Amino acid sequence: MDNKTSEMLKVMDSVLVKLEDAKNTQESLLEKLGHIEVELFDIQSKELDAEIEKIKSSASDAFETIIESIENFETKKNEIQNNQ
Repeated sequence: MDNKTSEMLKVMDSVLVKLEDAKNTQESLLEKLGHIEVELFDIQSKELDAEIEKIKSSASDAFETIIESIENFETKKNEIQNNQ
């Protein structure tokens, strides 16, 4: 494996670590929003419930997009590694 490819793979590994961190952050956000929903159950705040649901939907979409991005990027990295 040449130096250029080796450096590219190192950068790709770094990007994958950051994507995993972003995925974990989104997962944590979803968990926290779930806890908020439970705490608000007795209060019956329809406005806040609606807002929390919008946030959860956006966070869930971002979570799924990050997972897809990780999978696609890992595939690309593996192709580069296997062609060396």
